[in-house]
Amino acid sequence: MKTIALLPLLLAACTLIFGLENCEDKCGSSVSVQSVQPNTNPAGYEVLLKTEGFSDATKVIFGSVEATSRTGGAPGDIIATVPAGLSGNVEVSVEEGECIARSGGFIVSGSLPGNVQPSLQQIVVPILTSAPQGGFENDWINAASIDKSQRIHLGGNEVASITILDGVTTKEIAGADNPFFNNNPVTGVVNVFTNLIYLEIDRTAKGGIVEHFDGSFIERPAFLPPPPNSAKPQAILLVSRDTGRQLLLYTL
Repeated sequence: MKTIALLPLLLAACTLIFGLENCEDKCGSSVSVQSVQPNTNPAGYEVLLKTEGFSDATKVIFGSVEATSRTGGAPGDIIATVPAGLSGNVEVSVEEGECIARSGGFIVSGSLPGNVQPSLQQIVVPILTSAPQGGFENDWINAASIDKSQRIHLGGNEVASITILDGVTTKEIAGADNPFFNNNPVTGVVNVFTNLIYLEIDRTAKGGIVEHFDGSFIERPAFLPPPPNSAKPQAILLVSRDTGRQLLLYTL
């Protein structure tokens, strides 16, 4: 009983000398938020948080507003919806009991940034599939957009073991329905044996950047409309190295 009675005094003394954080083992593990992808999105859109040290019993706070969240596809991944009523630069924090990790610099935007492909409103958790054999349709559209002028055209009708996209017949079409007008060159590699895809989209002619994407063939997400009878059921999921934004490509 005497030992218990002394604990408040010892804790008070420790707090005065060292600060409370050094006197209590509040967390018991090292936690962090490594990234928020993308680092800007409007309210109602999802973002992917890459974290370490947390279990599934977490909550995500944007500024002072708690967000709805779900688990992602990899350990430590959390998918959170940007809450309504916020704008501008806010801090994003992840909390589990006494464990808290924070990430600054996220921007709640009223609209999407210019010169980038529209964001997916729902983050896709990929289910990998084999690459299609015997060719793949070559007109694509971002699932978040109803603007059919926002699409990517991949030159060639066959998906070979390794296809080099040439930047001449391969283009991102933006702002016009004519596939040979107002487009951005696309170059890259598709390897159907390893299911690895790398693409670059050059938007510098329109004041944008050269954006670099890594991707793979995935099962067509259930929220997409069914493919045409002649189309393969796969989709391509790309993630921008530059913005963290997902780009979902699927047959029209």
